[in-house]
Amino acid sequence: MQSLPTQPSHSPTVVDEQCQRLYSGMLTLSALEVPCAAILVASYWSQSPIARPTMLGWLAVTVLVVALRLGLLRVYRRRLDRDQSDRRCRRWLSLMALATPLAMGLAGYLFNPVSTLFTTPMLVPQLTLAALGLGLCMVSLAAYSSHLPTVLLYLLLLLGPAMWRLTQIQQDGQPMLMLLAGLGVFLVIAARRINRTGNQALALQASNRALIDYLNRARSDAESLNEKLAQEICERKDARQRLQEANERLETMVQERTQALEQSNKALTDTGEQLQLALEASNIGLWDWMLETGHNYHTNFDRLLGYDSAYFRNFFGDLEELVHPDDLPRIRRAMVAHFKGQSDSYHAVYRLRHADGEWRWIEDDGRVVERAKSGRALRMIGTRRDITDDRQAQEQLRLAATVFENAPEGIFILDNQFRFQAVNARFEQITGYTESMVLGKQVLDHEGTTANSDTYKMITAALKENGFWEGEINEKRHNGEHFPEWLQVSAVRDEQKRVIRYVGMISDLTTRKETEEQLQFLSNFDRLTGLANRSQFREHLHKSLTLARLNREKVALLMIDLDRFKPINESLGHEIGDRLLKAAADRICECGVPTEDMARVGGDEFTLLMENFPNEAAVSNLSQKVINALKKPFMIDGHELLLGGSIGISIFPDTAKEAQSMINQADMAVYQAKRSGGNSYQYYRGNMRVASVEQLALETSLRKAIFKNEFVIYYQPKMDLGSGRITSVEALVRWQHPTMGLLPPSDFIPLAEESGLISAIGELVMERACRHARQWHQQGLGDICVSVNLSAHQFRKGNVAQIIDRVLDSTGLPAHLLELELTESLIMEDMDQNITLLQELRTRGIELALDDFGTGYSSLSYLKRFPVDTLKIDRSFIMEMDTSPDDAAITRAIIDMAHSLKMRVIAEGVETAAHLEMLREMGCDGIQGFYISKPVPETRLQEILRDQIHKPRVKI
Repeated sequence: MQSLPTQPSHSPTVVDEQCQRLYSGMLTLSALEVPCAAILVASYWSQSPIARPTMLGWLAVTVLVVALRLGLLRVYRRRLDRDQSDRRCRRWLSLMALATPLAMGLAGYLFNPVSTLFTTPMLVPQLTLAALGLGLCMVSLAAYSSHLPTVLLYLLLLLGPAMWRLTQIQQDGQPMLMLLAGLGVFLVIAARRINRTGNQALALQASNRALIDYLNRARSDAESLNEKLAQEICERKDARQRLQEANERLETMVQERTQALEQSNKALTDTGEQLQLALEASNIGLWDWMLETGHNYHTNFDRLLGYDSAYFRNFFGDLEELVHPDDLPRIRRAMVAHFKGQSDSYHAVYRLRHADGEWRWIEDDGRVVERAKSGRALRMIGTRRDITDDRQAQEQLRLAATVFENAPEGIFILDNQFRFQAVNARFEQITGYTESMVLGKQVLDHEGTTANSDTYKMITAALKENGFWEGEINEKRHNGEHFPEWLQVSAVRDEQKRVIRYVGMISDLTTRKETEEQLQFLSNFDRLTGLANRSQFREHLHKSLTLARLNREKVALLMIDLDRFKPINESLGHEIGDRLLKAAADRICECGVPTEDMARVGGDEFTLLMENFPNEAAVSNLSQKVINALKKPFMIDGHELLLGGSIGISIFPDTAKEAQSMINQADMAVYQAKRSGGNSYQYYRGNMRVASVEQLALETSLRKAIFKNEFVIYYQPKMDLGSGRITSVEALVRWQHPTMGLLPPSDFIPLAEESGLISAIGELVMERACRHARQWHQQGLGDICVSVNLSAHQFRKGNVAQIIDRVLDSTGLPAHLLELELTESLIMEDMDQNITLLQELRTRGIELALDDFGTGYSSLSYLKRFPVDTLKIDRSFIMEMDTSPDDAAITRAIIDMAHSLKMRVIAEGVETAAHLEMLREMGCDGIQGFYISKPVPETRLQEILRDQIHKPRVKI
C-alpha cells in the first residue's frame, strides 16, 4: 500500500496559512497605524523644531502607503481565495507589512534631532512616540507571529532608527539605548516562541488538509485510470485491424513493382544490343535514363571518364556528386527547360571530375523520347562526350587574343621582312598610328622614323644575328610629338629554326620620366612652398660650412618658428593652414632672402642661411625685417589671420663648429625667443643649455604642483570711482614652490602654456576664486565680483562654457559675480566662433572684460562687435599719463569711445593720487593698481573688505 505523503513545514499549504495570517494581521495593523501616525504628528506639532510642512508631508506619505497597501491587499485577497498563494505571495505580503514600520521608525529619527533628546519641552512627545512604538511592537507580535522574518524586520525597522539616534548622544542616551536593546531582545524571544507554537499548529492543520486532498486525488485518479484502460482496449483492436489491411496492400504493391521492373530490364537489354556495335568504335558515351524508375544505361564511360559503367546507377544523383558545383545549376535549368517543352532538346556543357581527380569538360545532348499522357517525361536518351582538349585550345586562343588586345604595352607583329602584320590597341594609343596605317608597311616607310633610321638598321642587324634586341629610343608620335620609348623585339622561329615573324613590345616612358623628375624634386624640395626640405637644407648647410672653413668666413643659421600657427591650423583647417604657410614663406623671401638659402624643415619651421655676412648687426637687421613682415595680418578666404615669428640664431664658428651643433643651438635660441613672448630673435648663448635643463626640471615640478595643490590665489582689488568702494577683485595665481618659494606668474605661465597645462591651472583658479567669492557673500562682505583671466588654450579646447557652468553649479556663485578677462588677440584667432561663444556666456549673466586694450593689433571696426561689458586700459598708458600728454590723450580717447559703446572702463597701473585725479576728471569708472592695493592673499583681502564695511563711504 502506498504511504501517505508527509507535509513539510514550508509546504505550499503552510505557506497558504501564513499568507492568510499575514493578510488578517496587516488589516488589523493598518487600522492602528494611521491613528498612531496622526497622534504622533499632533504630539510633535507645537513642541518639535521640525518644520510643520515636513511633518504633514510625512503623515501624508504614511497614509498614502497604508492606502496603497490596502489596495494591493484586495488583489492578493483574490489570489488567496483561488488558493494561488506561494512563497512569492508571502514575500510580497511581508514587504507590504514592513512599509509602515519603516515610516514610523524614520519619524522617530527625523522628529527628534540630537539637540532635542530628553529636553523638557520634548519629553511628552518623545514618551508618546515610545508608547506608540511599544504598542505597535506588541500588536505586531500577535499579528505577524506566523512568519518570524516579518516580525523581526518589523521590530528592527520600528526600533532601529530610534536606537541609532540614541547612539549619537554621548551620555544621556546610553541607559535608554540599553533599555531599548533589552526590550528588543525580550520581544524577539517572545516572537520566536509565538512563531514556533503557531507554526506547529499550522503544520498540523496543513497536514490534515493535505491528507484529505490526497484521498480525494487518489479516488479521482482511480476513476480516470479505469476510463483510460477501457479506451486503450478499444484503440488496440482498431490498430490491429488497420495493420492487417496495410500488410495486404503492401504485398500487392510489391508484386506490381516487380513485374514493372522485369519489363524495363527486358527493354533496356534490347536497346543495348542494338546500339552496342555502333558505339564501341566511337568516343561518345550513350546514356538512357528512365525518369520514372531512375534506372539508366551508360556506354564507353570507362574510356571517357575512367569510371566503370556500373558506377553510374542514378543519373542525377551521380551528377550531383561528380559535376563541378558551379555548373550544376546550369544542368538543372537546361534539363527543366526541355522537360517543360521550352527547348527541342537538352544541351549542357559542364565540368565533371575524372576518376584520376582532374576536371574534364563534358558536352551532353539528349531528348525526351517518352512522355506520359499528362506530358510528364518518362524516358530520356542522349550522348556524352569529352571536349576538354577543344575547350583548352579555345581558351588558349581567347587568352592570347585578350592579352594581345589588353596588354599595358604596345604589341606589334612583323613578318620576316619586317612588315607589320598586326598591332594592338595600346600600340595605337602610344604612337597615334592605327592598324590600317601600318599593315603591310615597314617601319622605315613612315616619315616620322627617318631620324632613327640608323638605329632601326642597327636593330635589324641585331635581330638577324641574335634574334633579340631591347633598349630605349626617342620616337615621334603621329602628331609629331616626341616621347621616350622602351622597345623590345624577339624573333619567332618554326620547327626548322627559320625566322617566320618578329614580335615586339613598346612602352611609353613619358609618365615614368615625369614621375622620376617629380620624385627627384620631392626628395629635395618641399611640395607646399617649393623651398628646400630638411635633407636638402642639411646638404646645403654642410657645403656652406665646408666653404666657410676654407675661406675663413662666418655662417649664420636662422631658425624661424611661426607663432600662433597651430591654433589657426586646428580651428580653420589644414587647407587654410597650408595656404597660410605658403604666404608666410613668400613674405620671408620678399625680405631680400635668396630662395636657395631658405628651407622648410618642419610644419611651421623655416631655416635661413646667411653666408659671409659683415657683422651681427646685419643678421639682426634681417631677423627684425622678417619678424616685422610676419606681424602684418594675412587675409585668406575672408579671415584676417595674425601670425608672428620667433627666430633663433647660431653663428659658425663663434658658437658652433659643425652642422648638428648649429641646428641644436638655433633650436634652443628659438625656444628662448618664444618664452620671451614671441615676435623676437635670440642669439645662442652658452648659458641657454643650462637654462633648458632648468626649464625641463621646472616643467616636471609644474605637473606635480597641480596634484599637490601648490597653487595659491592672490587678489588685487578694483575700486569703483563713483562709490569709492572695492566692488570687484582680480584673481592672480601664484606658485608656492617647495624649494624656490613663491613664484610669480611670469616664471611659470609661459611654460604652462607651452606644455598644455594652462587649461588645468586656469580651471583650478576659476573654481577656487568662485568658491572664495561665494564665501565672501555668505559672510556679509558684499557682492564682490571676481575677475578671472582666460587663456587662448582654454578657448581652443572648445569646452569653456561647460567648464564655467560646472564651476558655477558646484560653488553656488551667482553668474553676475563672475567676470572673465580676455585679450584682443584671443578673440581674433577665430573671431566669428569666439564672438558666438562670448554672446552665449553673456546671456548667462557673466561679465566680460577686454584686457590690455590698446597694446595689441586693435581694430575699432571689430571692437563694436565684441560682446564685452568692460574695457581695461593697459598700465603702459597710465604709468606716465601725468607727464606724457600723448598717453593722457590716448587714455581720454579710450574712455570716451568705450562710453559711447556703453562699456565700463577700468584703468590698470594706478599708483599715485595724480593718476587718480586725472582718471576721475576723464570720467573713468574704476581703477586698479598699487595705489589701492597690491595683490594680497585671500585672508588679507577679507580684512580689507571687513574694514571697508565698518568705514563710512568716502570718495578717494
